[in-house]
Amino acid sequence: MRASNRSLGALGRKSVRIFRRWPGFAAGVAVLALAAAAGVGVAPPTAHAGSAAPGQAPGERDENADGWRIHNYDLANTRATSQAEIDSGNVSRLAVKWRFPVEGPGVFGVSSTPIVVGRTVYMIDTRSTVYALDRDSGRLRWRRDFDSLSIGPNGVAYHSGLLYGVTSTGVFALDPQTGATRWSRELFTGSGGIDIAPQPYADTVLVSTVPATFTGYPAGGMGIVWALDARTGVPKWQFNTVKDGDLWGHPEINSGGGLWYPPAVDEEGRLFLAVANPAPFPGTAEFPNGSSRPGPNLYTNSLVALDSRTGRLLWYQQALPHDLRDYDLEASPIVTKVPIAGVSTEVVLVAGKMGVVYAYRAADGHPLWTLPVGTHQNDVGPLPDEPVAVLPGVLGGVETPMALANGRLFVPWLDLVTMMSSTEFLNFFPALPTATGGLTAVDAATGRVDWERSLPQMVFGAATVSNDVVFTSTYDGTIYAFDTRDGSTLWTATARAGINSFPAVVGDTLLVAAAAPGFFQHPVSELIAYAL
Repeated sequence: MRASNRSLGALGRKSVRIFRRWPGFAAGVAVLALAAAAGVGVAPPTAHAGSAAPGQAPGERDENADGWRIHNYDLANTRATSQAEIDSGNVSRLAVKWRFPVEGPGVFGVSSTPIVVGRTVYMIDTRSTVYALDRDSGRLRWRRDFDSLSIGPNGVAYHSGLLYGVTSTGVFALDPQTGATRWSRELFTGSGGIDIAPQPYADTVLVSTVPATFTGYPAGGMGIVWALDARTGVPKWQFNTVKDGDLWGHPEINSGGGLWYPPAVDEEGRLFLAVANPAPFPGTAEFPNGSSRPGPNLYTNSLVALDSRTGRLLWYQQALPHDLRDYDLEASPIVTKVPIAGVSTEVVLVAGKMGVVYAYRAADGHPLWTLPVGTHQNDVGPLPDEPVAVLPGVLGGVETPMALANGRLFVPWLDLVTMMSSTEFLNFFPALPTATGGLTAVDAATGRVDWERSLPQMVFGAATVSNDVVFTSTYDGTIYAFDTRDGSTLWTATARAGINSFPAVVGDTLLVAAAAPGFFQHPVSELIAYAL
């Protein structure tokens, strides 16, 4: 995800992840001829069982009776609330209640979900500044400045009386009343950083490093998942997202792995991770098509199930072996139960920048269905020596979190073409104004498309559900509310900046951070509260 020395432009988290995790990167040796699943160039993956049995239930789940306490609302990552007042009958009455100015870096602003605990809204910007705001008025209660550029998607989370957040190199716990530091721990002292919202569960808080910087993937970098004691920050276990830590033969060149978004935790104590891409990609003059990293490059682009107490591997599924196109399987996995052959079965739903949604059985990783979304072109197999148009491009596919409600999965996606060859990819920024996106509603049990809405701009706003309304947003600052049943438009609004963050809904209020330049000549960066 990184583009040599080209200008960062204005894509906030996505562009910098591209720039934080991007070529000069070698891409793949003759990639295993990937079988086309449902017309998409993704090989049907094979499950590999570990020897461990699932851990015990994590103890407590966020109840969120009157709040939105963690990045994706709950440990299942559903991003859906039935506790809020907003529904299809009243959403058209939403209007601005208050605005709070955001001081984060102009090209990034906010790449996170605001959370709500009681009468307080908490938010972090990409300078790692944490804000505590009065939920009713938007008045600032306190702020903590860490002055650490963390491109995101970062975030804060509340659990058992502490507020957790991350900087570019570490994780911290604050007193939610005052902002005073309770503990902090540095996790990354080499080249790389942290691009994730903390995921607290039971007596643990989980974060991940990523092997990336503003200038690319440093050779030898590997994404490490850390489980820390939630009360003290003392490490409990860690998991290397590069299998065996061997970097596939050329550690002096290769790197990869890490997590963008929080994992899911189920009631059996299983932890589900969606792991990012390998590098270099697509290739270099010396090592075209990823030939510096032969083989599947595990566990990149994989759904990995661990015992949440010990970090012990239970099983994994690699969605895309030997990735050449920066096709992270990065979206937060969602855990739910669906009927399969008349039996209620726990499944894990996950998607990524390859523009495909996958469903697996939670117990053992057995594949259930796959579904491509968006446009697919030149997305299979080795790349030619001369550049071709690739869709999804390095910023395409499913970039941001999905949502799930009442057996229906809501998938945000975007089409942004990238010109790629076996050794490089070209600047995609000229294509930004013409890029498009959409939101697809999918039956979680079968993968059948229930409805789809095409949108005129890139969807970087995730999906968020309040009762029978699903919200999303686009990079041009437009916020949409659709009926979950048929996709009909219920409400729209236009912010004064681009949206590169994810909404939350609590009570009668929708919270949206619009803080990216987007296509605005004079953007106004702010957190906006829309209320009934």
